[in-house]
Amino acid sequence: MKYLVDTDWIAAYLKGTHPFQQVLTELAADGLAISLITYGEIYEGIYFGTSPKAQATGFQRFLRLITVLPLNRLIMRRFAVYVVICAKLAN
Repeated sequence: MKYLVDTDWIAAYLKGTHPFQQVLTELAADGLAISLITYGEIYEGIYFGTSPKAQATGFQRFLRLITVLPLNRLIMRRFAVYVVICAKLAN
């Protein structure tokens, strides 16, 4: 796994937002993963969405292509680095 993907990116990808689909598709060859937190947040969105059954099916298909990581110190440290990078890019 090379890239730990944030919930917002997964949600945009699943909604079919072109830039997000393109970037994640390109990065998939290097390996994508999500944390259990992202997994739960996506399911929260599915359950409160307009079409839970169809959205759950789409997410299940997506899960076949990635790794779902358990929470541990290394994963949380990588997430912290991601947050710092995003904050720098936003300025």
